[in-house]
Amino acid sequence: MINWNFEMNMIGVASTILAWVILAVLIRGTYNTQNSDERPKLWKIIIAVLIGLFSFSINLTLFSELFSIAILPLGVLILYGVLQGKKRWEAYRKYAWIGFFGNYIFLGTAILAILLTGVLYPIDDVKTYLADLSEAELLSIHPSGQEVGMNVTQLEESLFSFEREHLDAVQWYEDIREQKRPSEEYINPESVQEKFPYLLTGVGAQAGKEVRIYVESDGKGLLITTKDHQYYFRSDTASFLEERGNEE
Repeated sequence: MINWNFEMNMIGVASTILAWVILAVLIRGTYNTQNSDERPKLWKIIIAVLIGLFSFSINLTLFSELFSIAILPLGVLILYGVLQGKKRWEAYRKYAWIGFFGNYIFLGTAILAILLTGVLYPIDDVKTYLADLSEAELLSIHPSGQEVGMNVTQLEESLFSFEREHLDAVQWYEDIREQKRPSEEYINPESVQEKFPYLLTGVGAQAGKEVRIYVESDGKGLLITTKDHQYYFRSDTASFLEERGNEE
């Protein structure tokens, strides 16, 4: 059966509803064209469609998402084997195939949802991940982090200045490793300067995304982690971090 792994959101829910509506329309049209004496009962039709959804599938990556593509109609073959001997196959045949092709209907609406999500919630816009800051809090998660607070108003006003950039993860790792080179058996954790010592919590993202946001030590960089990806945004002018003594 069709499956997609992006976060569920209103667009995803709407695409699923649309797929079921299309299936319902196909079932209704098929039902109306059948002779009244050969029409199965409604509950049997629903079972036939659901069984028809079963298939042998292959996994394929599209738009950076993993999909299961139906190849072999296992459900159709099962129904054929069960109903052929009872001479009821012709009455159920179209419903079984509606179920199988329903996999492609779900695939199509899932791809449509991803495309619409990409247009409405672009991955290169930091506001996609920081849509609601009303409950935002800043936590220090590493000993190298300073005792600072956060000015939410200034953060909101500076969001426009953040642009997505490439983060050299290899260099980041090498910098940390260089700090741990001393031969002493014990290394003071506070002597290691973490690049992202702060965590921004209580942030509401668009499109139903679950995000974890790390703040760079100078307050000008954001490392945003979603279920499947990481994005680095950098600003030259952001100044929302405040020393504790300067908080209003």
